[in-house]
Order: sequence, then structure tokens, then C-alpha cells
Amino acid sequence: MRLRQIAVASYNLNQCERIINKELNINTAYRDEEVEQYGLNNIVCPIGGEFLEVVSPFTTDTTAGRFIDKKKGPAGYMTIFQCADSIERRKFIESKSIRSLNSFENGKYSDFIINQYHPKDLPGALVEIDSVRNTNYKEKYADWPPAGKNWRRQINEEYVEGIVGATIAADNPIELAKLWAEVLNSELVDKQNCPNIILENANIKFVQSKNNYIDLVGIEIKASQKRLDMGTKIKILGLDINFV
Repeated sequence: MRLRQIAVASYNLNQCERIINKELNINTAYRDEEVEQYGLNNIVCPIGGEFLEVVSPFTTDTTAGRFIDKKKGPAGYMTIFQCADSIERRKFIESKSIRSLNSFENGKYSDFIINQYHPKDLPGALVEIDSVRNTNYKEKYADWPPAGKNWRRQINEEYVEGIVGATIAADNPIELAKLWAEVLNSELVDKQNCPNIILENANIKFVQSKNNYIDLVGIEIKASQKRLDMGTKIKILGLDINFV
């Protein structure tokens, strides 16, 4: 299982784009018209072979808008994973009484199979587990239809080279980590008294929640020495970002 994309929700898409460009020195590779059916605009920005997405409501009464209102500002919204066969994974996950929220395999991109799961059954972040037919998902720059066809041309690794971790804050981090580990079919270990899920390219760390600090609260990014020399920690878009 590979962590492929992190999504943030914000009302101000243009401001987020400027912040991302300034702090991470990465480019917008794609704006997906498909998300407009959900009342959203978005940008998708490659960080090496992974992606940072921002989704932004342009209509009222959207799930993302309610989420932003609840968080009182921009916040981590989705964790998106890629595996070899997400249909088989979906069968297992649904057998655990975790409901599919949005699943389809015959959309704009016929080889792209999408599976989102209900956050009431699988808390911590909106989880999506996808697969792409006829591609080796383990390759760093493997095909990724949500970023369009030309995203590789927009990669800039001067500051950042990949997303290598995420942090989830929960009321019961150990129990939630066990559930996520089962869903993601990945090893669960203890690191510095925090449960961690070990993925093929990243770790998902679970920590204790506190006031206004719950769900997807941070990500780790592999960074160049040039970016590390500017500081190893920043907070943008509602996320604590650690550069490693």
C-alpha cells in the first residue's frame, strides 16, 4: 500500500496555491473538472511522485464546505492510497462493515478505480484507496490519473521530493491505528510510544487528540538540504509540515 496523495480543504484556492508555491516551491499540474460535480474546484501539485491537492467549494451545502466550517479554516481532508488491486481491497473492507462512500471504475479514466470510505466507519480522515490498471504503483512516478496526463513535466524537486508520512490525531489513537492497519493491510508498530502504520513509502502516525487538534493534522515531506536550511517545520493550510 502506497500513500499517493494528501488533500486539504479550503475556501480560498488561490491563496492556498500561492502559499504552496512559496513554501514548497512546487507547481500546479492539474485542475480536475470532474470534481465540479461535487461543487468543488481543485488544484493538484506533484511533490516528487506524490501529490498535494487542495479542494475548494464554489457552491453551498457541500461536504467539504461543512468540513471547513467545522474546522474553522483550512484543514487536512483526505488521505489517498494506491495499491495493486483496490477492488479486492474494497471487498475485504466492506466485509468489515465499513461502507463505501463513493466507488466507481468506469469514469473519465477507464483504468482508474476509485474507492472512498465512510468517515463514520473509518474516522481520522476521508480515506480513498485506488488502483490504476496496467501500471506498477510502486514506481516513484507511476501513472496517476487524478493529476492529469502531463504532471511529470511540472515536477520541481528543488525543495521537496516526496510525501513520506502523515499524522492522525484521535481520541483513541491505538484503536484507530489498529483499524487503519487492517484496512490498509499494513504493519502496525510502536515508535516512541505512538502507533505507526508502515506503508511502502510512508508512515502514518497516530497521536492523542486535543482541542482543535484532531483528524489529519500533519504530513512529513522528504526535503532537500536547501529547504531544510530554511527550517524543518512550518504550519500551512491547517497542517503541521515536517521536513525530513
